[in-house]
Amino acid sequence: MAEFGNLSSNGTHLPNTENLSSNGTHLQNTVDVVTYSVVACFGIILCLLGMIGNAIVSWILTFTLKRTKYTVYILNLAIADFIYLLFVAVLLLLMVDKMLNRVTPTSTTLFALEIMYDFGYNAGMLFLTAISVERCLSVLFPIWYKCYRPKHLSSGTCGLIWLLGAFLSLLDNFVCPSQAFMAMTKECTGTQIFSIVLTFVIIIPLMLVSSFILIYIIKTSSKKSRPPKIYLAIIFTVLVFLISVAPIRLLWSLLYFKAFENTMTGLAFFFVTTYFTSFNSSANPFIYFFVGRHRKKRFGGSISGALSRVFKDDETEQTSDGNTTNSSMR
Repeated sequence: MAEFGNLSSNGTHLPNTENLSSNGTHLQNTVDVVTYSVVACFGIILCLLGMIGNAIVSWILTFTLKRTKYTVYILNLAIADFIYLLFVAVLLLLMVDKMLNRVTPTSTTLFALEIMYDFGYNAGMLFLTAISVERCLSVLFPIWYKCYRPKHLSSGTCGLIWLLGAFLSLLDNFVCPSQAFMAMTKECTGTQIFSIVLTFVIIIPLMLVSSFILIYIIKTSSKKSRPPKIYLAIIFTVLVFLISVAPIRLLWSLLYFKAFENTMTGLAFFFVTTYFTSFNSSANPFIYFFVGRHRKKRFGGSISGALSRVFKDDETEQTSDGNTTNSSMR
């Protein structure tokens, strides 16, 4: 997703705050500066809310709840989302500072920010894929999952995902920086094709297949053996990703290959894409609370209790050969 940085790091895409005159252009540029600054501030608020939510989830999963196969993934996903939101918020702050105070951040600073929030974005996408795929495997192959699944599979997979996320971020930013992206170099085109294949041929189909299988399990389960709430949590998180991130990623690919003309200004398009991806990284903690809340209680109880109900279902399932008891849904 280094394309986001291509807009922010190219000064020509920012509103002109340096050469303001006293004529109509001055008024228009001033309005642009104020408008984009307000939009950026709302984006920062969204990032802060998401960071708080992911920090709470990370704290509870680390110090309150018992570690399970899936809390390992969820914990790493929350950390990846926190990293992404943190560096997007920093980038937006720098952009506001540039527009209001005309202080331009160095190219090295912007490049480092791009690497870090690309790292968080890529890792988060891969963690979500791993969560949905492993849950699907536990349903399709329950005997293998219960008896032969490697004990440290979750930890090993998370380590590999962090490494892969770092590799993808470095590859995208070093091989396809801003100038190469605008010039459509062969190397940059290669990275774009690789990213498209990874996202739309591997990751999204895996998410879709896994989610459809979980939906089928939920639809065919009897009331006496309802599936764990973690099924719903996974389905909702995948759905939010598919709605908010997948279309934006497809749009970026079409724009790179000039499949259609972009009528929006570069900065406006940057904010649209940033809002969508920030919403995706911010939504997961609220999904866990929504799924795990007590329906009879007006405010759903505590966050810790909601998370406990979501992930306690997984523990109950593992001790009953795949059949969830009524107590797991209380």
